[in-house]
Amino acid sequence: MKRRIAALLLVFCLLPVLSGCDSLLERDYRSVSRHISQTSDTEDTSALRAETYSDLVNSVQFFVSMGETEGVVHLYQYSGDVEQDVEDACQEVLKQDPLGAWALEDITWTSSRIVSYYECVFTFTYRHTVSEIASIQSVVGSNAIRDVLCDALSDYDSSLVLQVSSYYAQKELLLGLVQEAYYSLPGYAQGYPDVSISVYPQESTGTQRVVELSFAWSDSQETLQARAEAIASAAATLVGTDPTQGEVGYWLLYSRLADGLSYSADSGRASVYTALVTGRTNSEGAALAFQYLCDQAGLTCLTVQGTLDGSPHWWNLVDVDELWRHVDVTAGDVQEDFLRSDGQVSERYTWDTEQYPACPDPETEEESSDGDETPEDTSVGDSSVGDVFPDPDRDEIPEVDPTA
Repeated sequence: MKRRIAALLLVFCLLPVLSGCDSLLERDYRSVSRHISQTSDTEDTSALRAETYSDLVNSVQFFVSMGETEGVVHLYQYSGDVEQDVEDACQEVLKQDPLGAWALEDITWTSSRIVSYYECVFTFTYRHTVSEIASIQSVVGSNAIRDVLCDALSDYDSSLVLQVSSYYAQKELLLGLVQEAYYSLPGYAQGYPDVSISVYPQESTGTQRVVELSFAWSDSQETLQARAEAIASAAATLVGTDPTQGEVGYWLLYSRLADGLSYSADSGRASVYTALVTGRTNSEGAALAFQYLCDQAGLTCLTVQGTLDGSPHWWNLVDVDELWRHVDVTAGDVQEDFLRSDGQVSERYTWDTEQYPACPDPETEEESSDGDETPEDTSVGDSSVGDVFPDPDRDEIPEVDPTA
């Protein structure tokens, strides 16, 4: 025990050095370390030394952060009510400390007077393992949170635990980031998972929270990962080894994808897998599949969520020579008219015009070329979708043998 406490203290002292300084200058960053400054008793290195209530709380937090089942604290020159303060410290860690509220089931303790100090022995009961505690990621900023979510969703993980500021612990905000992350990964979009979020502690004046996100997928992780490989293989075949750029490039991907599709608005839980591998899909699966093909070919593409004739519908926007155009793989268009302007689709399609770049009508282009002011470029970059999407209805998708 003595050697372990000394070693742990050394690790905590080295953490700021090992983590480097660059991340501290970033507005958004992620980390898996939790620094709690603590001092061992010079006369008994198996115990921690405390002189104030704050020292006492930090000592309990330290034991929890290490996943210790037992810890000893020596109180020197302590002027407070030892028994009351020890109980208060335990309750504070159990109910107000983010890690303690998430990880602990209970804390019991005993105290005794030993000549010049009080010896407090703590026993910890956990609801999570040491490895689960060590895997908590400390994340700052929405971009960093989205990156961590992308890692978890692309691996089809069942859970993710983060330490974030209280602002980012808002469930609505987190659900929006989960949706953004999911739709930014079309090659892994195999049906939106059921997402549940728990925040620890639920009520606290502190600035930090531990957030546990749980993902319930339609199939096992092994099956989904096997399907992701099948998606990548099918996409590589459709894109080819030497993808063409510009309008011709978009048309080649459009026609190749459309030729293999059996589209139905009622296909339910359709996905990129059903679009590229089984050939049965709805508009969401078709739009995400087209976006993924464009990603692989190096072509700029956005996925749009809106309505067609009043019903929910998905399609794409593409950038052809710095001019945005609508593309709907489910429309069955011929090459001469598969690219459409806003005016050409506005009678049947509706979408959030503030969320996506404008697709000017041909007459607008001619006026611009005659000297009128060029419309503002509202391009938002390469493949992505809107900020927040409602969960679409989907049914089950065909099984795949992951060992095949």
